[in-house]
Amino acid sequence: MPERIGFIGLGIMGLPMARNLMKAGYGLIVFNRTRQRAEPLAEEGAVIADSPAEVGKQAKVIFLCVGDSAAVSDMATNLLQTIQAGSLVMDASTISPTVSRGLAMQFAAKGVDFLDTPCSGSRGGAESATLTFMVGGTAKAFERAKPYLTVMGKSIIHVGESGLGLQAKLTQNLIGALTIQAMAEGFTLARKAGVAPSTMLEVLKASVARSPIIEAKLPAVMARNFKANFSLKWMHKDLGLMLESGSELGVPLPATGLVRELFGAGIALGHGEEDFAAA
Repeated sequence: MPERIGFIGLGIMGLPMARNLMKAGYGLIVFNRTRQRAEPLAEEGAVIADSPAEVGKQAKVIFLCVGDSAAVSDMATNLLQTIQAGSLVMDASTISPTVSRGLAMQFAAKGVDFLDTPCSGSRGGAESATLTFMVGGTAKAFERAKPYLTVMGKSIIHVGESGLGLQAKLTQNLIGALTIQAMAEGFTLARKAGVAPSTMLEVLKASVARSPIIEAKLPAVMARNFKANFSLKWMHKDLGLMLESGSELGVPLPATGLVRELFGAGIALGHGEEDFAAA
């Protein structure tokens, strides 16, 4: 009988990640607050749980992939009621590092390893199992987690102690968000002056300003295709986490604060569910 893994949260990222675990031969018990999101996996052989607590009863390896700190805390509270000592919990959500460290301590008190395992690669990386995982937690738990993470990703990096995987993810997202804002301003300026976007991109590719995220996002922006790979509302949330972390660590982040305000304006204009490049 295949090992059963629990998976909580079946959104844009979670659904294809869970599916890749099934493709690798693992059994799944899944929970999603909107049950219909879990039904495609049930048709492929997964068991749908009625609560996170039920997942904790039936699986000793569990993934979380939900929207924010409050949702993770809620799922964790339910899991802690039933989770078995010796279990491993991997949280692929992007949440506050401080909140994550607190949860790791609560699970440790139950004899459970808890790793923060945020990932990058957006929808496409989740579907193709080419995500990058940034892992925070003990080296022993990291080694235990690697076989499962490798099923869903191509780069599995142990960043350090609890919370540092999230710190790395927030840093990456900070740079990505500010780069997209720079792209919007720079390409608008160049186009107004008469430089074609395709020519400007050619220049960037041949210069020190070359950026994979610009190369990935610009064609969709030019086609006005803003189907979300990573939505504006979630990037706005992550920018808030970056500012919160900066405040805790005494690091001023003035450009990050400005970009968060600009992204917030995009949400107010109705673009929150679109890709963050829509800002």
